[in-house]
Amino acid sequence: MTAVAALSFVAVKILPWALGFSGGKYLYQTVAGSPDPQTLTTAQVSEQIQSQGSQIFMAIQQEFPDDYDAVVEKITAVARLGNVEQVRNTSRMAVASLRQKYASLLSSSPDGNAAEALRAQLAMLNHVMARETAITCNNYLRNGPDALSMPDQDFLTDMDKIGATLFHAFGAAKKSGLAAASASDEDWSLLADAFINAGGTPTEMNAIANVSPEFEGLCPAVAKLYTSALSLQGEPGRHVKTTLLYEIARN
Repeated sequence: MTAVAALSFVAVKILPWALGFSGGKYLYQTVAGSPDPQTLTTAQVSEQIQSQGSQIFMAIQQEFPDDYDAVVEKITAVARLGNVEQVRNTSRMAVASLRQKYASLLSSSPDGNAAEALRAQLAMLNHVMARETAITCNNYLRNGPDALSMPDQDFLTDMDKIGATLFHAFGAAKKSGLAAASASDEDWSLLADAFINAGGTPTEMNAIANVSPEFEGLCPAVAKLYTSALSLQGEPGRHVKTTLLYEIARN
């Protein structure tokens, strides 16, 4: 498999799980536990969400205020039943639905916003590599945060930032007026060159393309891939970053 072919498969195979959690599977203990849940108002729910400092909800409110209001209404309706798990699941599903709704905008995202979102992915991966075994990290790449049995507060903060930067990229894309464009063969070729120049190998490329769980160096290889993508400048760099992010966000 050539370098270009291997890296072309990355967008299809490596990242589909990565933001399945960004609706708050671990993050958002919102409003259940009120002494009288049936009397909760949307204003109270919004106030409690804001008081938690959730970056992702603040990003949604900033970029898509109407959607934020609709999400708060959904959470309020469930919170009135007083069930914490239902509140958490409703939060997760509502944000996941918005992520899928706006994923197609990413091809028009400015490079700076795309880079910020990809840097958030890299920061999380570096954190997992530093804290977990190679096997756990490989499982994280395949299965997402479910592979982390007890995510600590630092992990949760990283996850929140991943979601927030993605919604800021959606918002920036909506306003940018940039032409929508996916990464071309030439763009992938530049990424392959950057990956090799960063010390990447054909073996690592194949492992990335196939998300090989038995390859102990998979996480460092993917980190090298993100770093290589971030190093690309101009329109080719924007195309690569936004294409990778689209493959994350659309699932």
